[in-house]
Amino acid sequence: MITEAKVLKRNPGLDAVRTLAILLAVFSHAVPAHISFQRFSPTGQIINSMLVALGHIGVPIFFILSGYLLLDRTYSDKQAIQRFYRQKVLPMAIAFTAWVLIYDVFLKLLLKRPTGILQVLEDLTFISRQNGNPNNLGNFMWNAWFMPAILGLYLAIPFISRAIHQFPRRGLWAIYLLVISQTMLIPTINLFLNAAGKVGFSASQLDLSYFGARSATYFFAGYLIRTGAFEKWRTSLLGLFTVITTGLIMYTQYAFQFTDYTRFNGGQLNMPYEYILLLPCAAAIVAWGSRWKITSIWLRRCFYTTAQLSLGVFLIHRMVQLVIEKLGWFAGMTLTQQTFALWGCLIIISYLLTYLLSKLSFVDRWLLLGR
Repeated sequence: MITEAKVLKRNPGLDAVRTLAILLAVFSHAVPAHISFQRFSPTGQIINSMLVALGHIGVPIFFILSGYLLLDRTYSDKQAIQRFYRQKVLPMAIAFTAWVLIYDVFLKLLLKRPTGILQVLEDLTFISRQNGNPNNLGNFMWNAWFMPAILGLYLAIPFISRAIHQFPRRGLWAIYLLVISQTMLIPTINLFLNAAGKVGFSASQLDLSYFGARSATYFFAGYLIRTGAFEKWRTSLLGLFTVITTGLIMYTQYAFQFTDYTRFNGGQLNMPYEYILLLPCAAAIVAWGSRWKITSIWLRRCFYTTAQLSLGVFLIHRMVQLVIEKLGWFAGMTLTQQTFALWGCLIIISYLLTYLLSKLSFVDRWLLLGR
């Protein structure tokens, strides 16, 4: 139950940012996939580019928020670590296992996807075959990749937190910049070289899998923000920086739509999460949002509620989308109209379903990870 005491303990700006993140993430899935950019009208091309770019800012915000809230905590003894695994990791593992099974049943019923025992085991263990598998869960549920990514980071949190608290600040920055150069800078350079028809660098040979690679790059940014990375920045400067980097990301998406970027189907570039400007943009949004002064109890309660339901919306919205597409609700609209209509329906229906499910205490605790 949402009480005024709970609401007042929260940082309302972070709740607002989490709400913004889910709105943006759903936008990235509402944009028509595998459709040539040239099929849009000139105005539609601009709008589509803006929506794809904005949509890909949402997920990085989620990772940064998790790092902001969890890495600065103290895991000083065995009991604290056990408590974290019992209260955070175990419920998450159970919830994600349940959601994979729900997805498998849903896809079997709606799309007649083959769902044998081996396929279910692959889905539950987040394993995909080397030669590709058209029935891979991720080919249908585009949001499924988030589950192993965030679960893997949660498994490492107590150990990472204990290490970084013992490490000199300059040393942390040096290692972090090295990781960024490998996980984001090189892929970004490749992005521009490939768009110009040139061969880029090969992937980095430095094994960063222990660090969590791309997801952890965003995750660790949250810790740096929490511990003062932007403390000398004025709030107005943070806002301006957010606007400028967002504009650059949108322009990049728009400009690259006209190139023969064959890595993406149909000639459509979906802004990759390795694009280096996404990191400072999402980080600035979180730092900026943490300073927002929201005094209205009604607004604070609204943002608290939408933030609490955001994970459920993220897990449910793709199923809602597949049903809407199966029914052909927006077949007579232009591509741009379809995008906005689909996004609006996904947000409204997914939030409504998540809210109703959250009223069932068992579902709220074990499927939606409510608190």
